[in-house]
Amino acid sequence: MDIYAYPQSGECPLAGIPLLEVKDLRTYFYTEGTAVPAVDSVSFVLQAGETLGIVGESGSGKSLTALSIMRLIPSPPAKIVGGKVLFKGEDLLLKGEDEMRRVRGNEISMVFQEPMTSLNPVLTIGTQISEAIMLHQGASKKEALKKSEHLLHLCKVSLPRKRLRQYPHELSGGMRQRAMIAMALACNPSLLIADEPTTALDVTVQAQILELILELQEKTGTAVLFITHDLGVISEVADRVAVMYCGRIVEYGLTKDVLRAPLHPYTKGLLASLPSINGPKKPLKPIKGTVPSPHDIPTGCRFAPRCDCTKAHCKHIEPVITRLDGRLVRCHNVS
Repeated sequence: MDIYAYPQSGECPLAGIPLLEVKDLRTYFYTEGTAVPAVDSVSFVLQAGETLGIVGESGSGKSLTALSIMRLIPSPPAKIVGGKVLFKGEDLLLKGEDEMRRVRGNEISMVFQEPMTSLNPVLTIGTQISEAIMLHQGASKKEALKKSEHLLHLCKVSLPRKRLRQYPHELSGGMRQRAMIAMALACNPSLLIADEPTTALDVTVQAQILELILELQEKTGTAVLFITHDLGVISEVADRVAVMYCGRIVEYGLTKDVLRAPLHPYTKGLLASLPSINGPKKPLKPIKGTVPSPHDIPTGCRFAPRCDCTKAHCKHIEPVITRLDGRLVRCHNVS
């Protein structure tokens, strides 16, 4: 059974309804009368209990894709102009704001990049975690605080009862991120969106947070959409990976296949720029240039100005996504 047929054909061959189907999602920013495509025709499938990684440089559209799924984009100037976001078979883009409030934090939760700016500095950790439990599950304050303490314990926070009475500034970065994860899991969501949850942490704490997310996923069965710029992290947590560049997915497949034998030049460039502790020492090879601004997207292949394999037609003709070796890739020079 070809699990990659859906993103190309629009049909999902898997048994049952996938937990999340994103079909041709397009989110534009409107500035000075100009439509700027920040997320452009993005499609993927996430099954219950699995982890899909979305990877790419800053400005690739990863976080905006997640915010579009949650309907949390700043409007104006941003607007979802097309596509579908099917969660358990229902299109989230067709729901009213009251319906979306019942979904957010209850069925779909999100862990943001920087907990210090995501947590309310004037409310205690206990108040912030228990709020979602009382709102979505109708629990009393006492019951909600008891569950909050259990969640902090589950997230390996030391002295959880004491932490409930503390404010965000009284916790370390790692502790704040654990509190954010506890808050995200408060209502037993079916889907957890983790938007670069380890970016602001040191390497040791990063490893602990990744281990924690994997452990909690195994216990709860929650599906995870994991967003990062680090392919090393993706190799640790994701079953499948979607590589994004300039608002579009350029390669999509099983993580082990993509990392072992990347097809798209951008994926190859990301891997070549990673340091390795095995094998002979060699200089890192950075990708030349930077991700273009959504205001100045090049014609033809969007990666062409930075690609070492660019040919004449790459600069004028937009490549379509095609299936090759069990995965999807958007490149003229792959066959």
